[in-house]
This record gives sequence, C-alpha cells and structure tokens, in this order.
Amino acid sequence: MSIKQFNGEWVCQQDRVLFRFNTSEDQEFSFWLTRYVLQGLLQGAQQLTVQALEQVHPPQVAQVMQSFQQASVTQQLNFQETFQAAKEKPMGEAPLLVTGLMLNQTGDEVTLKFDLESGKSVEVKMNSSVLNVMLALLDKLQGVANWGVGLAEADDVSPSLSTPSGSPVIH
Repeated sequence: MSIKQFNGEWVCQQDRVLFRFNTSEDQEFSFWLTRYVLQGLLQGAQQLTVQALEQVHPPQVAQVMQSFQQASVTQQLNFQETFQAAKEKPMGEAPLLVTGLMLNQTGDEVTLKFDLESGKSVEVKMNSSVLNVMLALLDKLQGVANWGVGLAEADDVSPSLSTPSGSPVIH
C-alpha cells in the first residue's frame, strides 16, 4: 500500500483531529486522533528520525538536521490541494478511533501501526520523506487545535549554553 495523499482537519466539537489518507490502490482510510495519540505520533516519529540520523552524525547535529529537514518539507507543502476521495474504504465510511500506535524504522522505510478502538489495527509503510509530509500536516493541525504538542524545534532539543557562575566580566 503506497500513500498518495494526506488530509486532515481539527473538529472542534470532538476536540479530535480527523486524519485521512488515500493510496495508489484507490483506497481511503479515516481515523480520529486524540491529543494524546497525536502527541505520541509526533514525538515518536521525531525521535525515530533523529535516531536514524545519529547513525551517521553526532547527536546534536542529527537533531538540528532533523529540524531543518522538517522545516524544509513544511515550506514546500501545498495545503490548498483538494483531497481526492478514493473508491474503496476497506475499514468503512466512519472514521476509526486510534487508541495507540507503534513506529518502527528499517533503513529508509518507516512502519506505522494504528491500534484501533475496535481491537483491529492498520499498518502503513512509508519512506521517511512521506513520513515528514504527514508530520508537517499533523503538526499544523495540532497548532490549529492549540494543543501545544507540536514538533520540537532545534532550539528546543539542543542543550542550552550557560556562562560559568560568578560575576560577569565587563570589558
């Protein structure tokens, strides 16, 4: 299953994000994401990306690189494109409530498993660039919802520099 397009909106009455994607096989999947699940997805995916970058870069460099990659993806996205509904909805018409998730990465492929309230699960595989597009959309939606669980910026994840204790030196 290859993802073709993402779509989402924050639904105020539900205080949830309606997240949809369609595939190149003309299938559509719809999910309700709570604040808690969305926070776990954003943080988990960000950690996964940083860990992959740490395989070839020092940790601080990996964190900054991840932040720059995400910012670059966000700037290039087209949020105006109309979502194209798919012909098939294998999980049904109604959005399904996601109660948990699992992320794994093997090489450049990321596996995202949504655990559903019904006890079923949906597993999706994507490359890291598609993951970054999904994260950019979800980060924007959490911002609209004013949830405060967005992606950490490079400044947020890098250690802060402090001056040695004592009196400041003035020249």
